[in-house]
Amino acid sequence: MKLFNFMCETNLNQFSEAKKARLLCYYHYKETGEFRFSMNLVAQLMQNAGFNNPNSSRLKEKLTKGTDKIFLCVKNSKCEYEFIPAILQMLEEELGIFWKDTDIIESSSDLFEEAKFCGKRKYIDRLIKQINHTYINNCYDACAVIMRRLFEVLLVLSYENLMISDAIKSTDGRYFMLEKIVQNAKGNKILNLPLRICNELDTIREVGNLSAHNITYTAGKKDIDDIKLSYRVMLEELFNKAGLM
Repeated sequence: MKLFNFMCETNLNQFSEAKKARLLCYYHYKETGEFRFSMNLVAQLMQNAGFNNPNSSRLKEKLTKGTDKIFLCVKNSKCEYEFIPAILQMLEEELGIFWKDTDIIESSSDLFEEAKFCGKRKYIDRLIKQINHTYINNCYDACAVIMRRLFEVLLVLSYENLMISDAIKSTDGRYFMLEKIVQNAKGNKILNLPLRICNELDTIREVGNLSAHNITYTAGKKDIDDIKLSYRVMLEELFNKAGLM
């Protein structure tokens, strides 16, 4: 979507400086997939839209505190910010239609809380939304396979964030299959997963494996429900290990 069209559709000119910044940051996120912002970037977005260069300190105060707050500080960073997940979800519901995006997934937090886990990485958002969508629409095999994929993605991101990804790569630099990654994860002292989670890793992996590879097996709601608590605990743990929370 072109910036001019977005400005017209949202009547951008009529809003306060903080609201303009909020909408322009969302536009930037939708167009580029970038989910982290600096105040320099926010100022540049404002100028690109034809507005005056804002007072960065004053605008930062508004966007990170008080009633106009939309940003959280990125962990271990003093100058990067990301959308509050609930704010991003609200913006998606209000404005996502402008992109007429056939990729939009209708979902709600039927299995996992989207307000808590979405808004960190766009591709992770899509996986979580697909998990919730397939669960509520009784597509349990699809749900199990996507849960397995998200599990694998978060394990890899955790290893990368902790700078130990070589432990799960072959000599040619390719990542191991999930089974071998799980074996390493259960004993990796730097990853340091709690014993409760380690004891459930194979079960979580196997539910997805059965739906993906067993010819006669079909998953049911109970198969997902039986692991959803363990999966939810694992999800939060790996989000933290991956630096996403």
